[in-house]
Amino acid sequence: MARPRRAEFHPQLAEFRQRAGLTQEQVAEHVGISAEMVRRHEHGENMPIPLYRKRYCQLFQATEQDLGFRPIALPVQPIISCGAGAETASAYVSPVAPVHIPAFEFGNADYLQSVQDHIREIVALDNVFGGADLVRLSARFFRTLHNQLGAGAYDQKLERDLHAAAGELAEVVGWLAYDAEDHDLARRMNQESLYFTRLCGDKTTELLTVQNSSMHAASQGRPMEALQLARSVLEGDYQLSPRLRGLFLMRKARALAQCEDESAVELFPQIRSLFLDGVSDADPAWAWWVDERELLWHEAMAQRDLGMPQAVIQFERSALGVPTNEIRSQYVHRSYLLQAQVDNRSWAAAESTIREIVPLPAQVASTRAAVLLRNGKHSPRARWVMSGGSGCSLGSGR
Repeated sequence: MARPRRAEFHPQLAEFRQRAGLTQEQVAEHVGISAEMVRRHEHGENMPIPLYRKRYCQLFQATEQDLGFRPIALPVQPIISCGAGAETASAYVSPVAPVHIPAFEFGNADYLQSVQDHIREIVALDNVFGGADLVRLSARFFRTLHNQLGAGAYDQKLERDLHAAAGELAEVVGWLAYDAEDHDLARRMNQESLYFTRLCGDKTTELLTVQNSSMHAASQGRPMEALQLARSVLEGDYQLSPRLRGLFLMRKARALAQCEDESAVELFPQIRSLFLDGVSDADPAWAWWVDERELLWHEAMAQRDLGMPQAVIQFERSALGVPTNEIRSQYVHRSYLLQAQVDNRSWAAAESTIREIVPLPAQVASTRAAVLLRNGKHSPRARWVMSGGSGCSLGSGR
């Protein structure tokens, strides 16, 4: 079967490069890819991933439109489902092809591009459906790439790019495993990601993986490990933008709160100040999700761990900040809000949150949210509310 062609684009990279008096090798060094990949980008044979497009724009002081790129969009569209005689928009699906392992020759530039394309597809699907349904196939995808890299059956000029792709893929699988409550796999994938990102010098994905590892350690009741990981970045030689420094201070605050250190809450004004410095050119592409909603949620979690009742207010504010088309985030944020409401014995508010959660398990498979809901059943009244006491049923997710 012929490989589907990607949408055509008309890059002006060669013109900008020649105008700047640079060689393909010099451009490759700046962007962090091979000279061969720069050549393919210049000839329109492959569309650069968002990270590389950003670096091209920084190098040439130009916009994506100036450089002739057609941005890769993953639009969402409603799926209409019928129920009880009425039509309702029950889910949002990104129109991407099903994830599959590339079926052509390993180790050439086409294979590398396909790996990068498939990583984007996996991320898009996770944002809609959660990690439980994706993690097994994605882990198999990584094992295939890992085995081929170990055998050395690839174009040596692409080695750095392939290692970077493996590091990025391992990071994504680690996140999916975390969301699916497969914690052994999550830890193993984080370690694989750090190995490959450090091997190729990809500081951007390395930082994302370190923060994922800190998050995972905290969720598994290892706050000292989470704290050490956060400090390794804050006190290391990383070049951190204000937003990234704020992110790792959040990880530090969360770990301190788990250690019952009340100085954790004193960090949040500083974190918010760093966040208010705004978006920087030094921010990695993945930092888009560090927003006001995340700040509120992390502060709520720290307050909860310290036994502070006002945590429920922050959980409510964070849940209200989730866009309606981010189904997995709706499920997770409202699950935490519901747990806080039950802990505060705010029964009427909890019943209202139940009604918002009820449709979500059928649309998104987040084992993390489902486990959180199950673990929240404490008193008889709590069990009544958590099971949908007013005639609603939460279901079990996956």
